[in-house]
Amino acid sequence: MAMKMTVVVRADLDMGRGKIAAQAAHAAVAAVLANLGTDDLACWLREGQPKVVLKVTSDGQLREVIRQAQAAGLPVEPVSDAGRTQVSPGTLTCCAVGPAESERIDAITAGLPLL
Repeated sequence: MAMKMTVVVRADLDMGRGKIAAQAAHAAVAAVLANLGTDDLACWLREGQPKVVLKVTSDGQLREVIRQAQAAGLPVEPVSDAGRTQVSPGTLTCCAVGPAESERIDAITAGLPLL
């Protein structure tokens, strides 16, 4: 079974490349920590930790991805920024979906463009 993690980033915030990288890393690390000890995490690690980074263009669109992933029973880790640099405190910047079966994640994120 093919596994992956998808990180979905808000492109409307005009974050710099470094900020985007940091936010995506926060999401990926949070997803791993939240899934310690699960079979899905172990399988994903064995497969080389495949990741895809996608974009949305609004807070509402990111919240909808999170809602749909949660409704599908997928692991989801939203990231809200501390507000020390480029965005206001509490701004929802991205989320990680997975690690989980690629098909299950694709059912939610397949229509989103690559970042």
